Amino acid sequence: MADCLPFNAVYDGEAYDRVYKAEDWAWYFATFLANGVFPKPSDGLQVIAHNGMEIRVNAGQAFINGYAFRNTSSYSITLDTAEGALNRIDRVIVRWDLPQRDMYITVLKGTPSAKPVAAALTRDTEIWELALADIYVGKGVTAVRTANITDQRFNSAVCGIVKGTVEEIDASVLTKQFTDFFNIYSNAVLDEFSVYKQSMEQYLTDIAGIYEQYISRTESLFTQYENNFTDRYNEFSNTLDSWDEELLKAYTDFVANIQLFKTSAENDFNTWFEAIKDKLGEDAAGQLQLEIEQLTAQVAQLAQQAEGNAEQIQQQLTDLDQRLTLVENGWNINYKHDAVLGICYLGAAYMSQQYERTEETAVLGLAYIGNSYLADTF
Repeated sequence: MADCLPFNAVYDGEAYDRVYKAEDWAWYFATFLANGVFPKPSDGLQVIAHNGMEIRVNAGQAFINGYAFRNTSSYSITLDTAEGALNRIDRVIVRWDLPQRDMYITVLKGTPSAKPVAAALTRDTEIWELALADIYVGKGVTAVRTANITDQRFNSAVCGIVKGTVEEIDASVLTKQFTDFFNIYSNAVLDEFSVYKQSMEQYLTDIAGIYEQYISRTESLFTQYENNFTDRYNEFSNTLDSWDEELLKAYTDFVANIQLFKTSAENDFNTWFEAIKDKLGEDAAGQLQLEIEQLTAQVAQLAQQAEGNAEQIQQQLTDLDQRLTLVENGWNINYKHDAVLGICYLGAAYMSQQYERTEETAVLGLAYIGNSYLADTF
């Protein structure tokens, strides 16, 4: 079925042949007018802070789904009291309410949260909403400031402007909004930077304190180690000094004892020398050397004689042995033993010319040999 309008109705005497409803005209206007707020005046329907929690919406017009809305004067709204521990975002809207057959300004109260967000808009066949502004209500605040209001009129996602019926747009209010936004953002950045700066300063202060504490502790430990080392070194040095003194004393005592021994030995030698120097003659060393040479010569002479008579003595001993064997067989006496013993006594007498009992030794040797000879003869 096709619809068209507007055409005049014809009265047939009882009724008009065509009737136009409000939705027909809404459809008509919606074909060339977009939803949003009218940009003239530029502050139309702008939300501003007023006093305390009170805000106001300026006069202005809006258009939704072919239906027009007009606010002829400043409209006052008081927001709910701020939360004590959480933040929220309240959203000021223009609502098209088909069941109520009305369009009006109202507030969508936000949900309290540590990170709040604005409430979502309703847009269906019966309810359609345009967001005029979002208001940040911080925890515990008692007044709304301009910095807390975010103008959403020019945000086409949630509101936008009516297009197609104007030739120019006054951008002064939009520029003011951007300026306010920049100021709010820059202030927020500065605030965050100030907090960050304070945090960094506190952090650096803490680090400096920790570093100073570390330095102080390290210096204390080094001082303690230095004192301990100094004490140990002094103790070791004192011990070495004590050892040096003991060693020096021991060395001194040793040298004194050596000197005492030397003196005593020298005295003993001098006493002994005084006792024998008359016996040795004026030249004691010469006399001793002379006696040594004489004894050496005599020993050599005896050795030579012993070697010369070795064979003869050996033969005589052999003969004596045989004869003694015969005597032993006849007389049962070991004459060989007596003969050898006599020779030994004679040799001893010869070797001991310089000593006493030489004659007795020689006589004894001759007696033993004589006994051996008589035994061999008889």
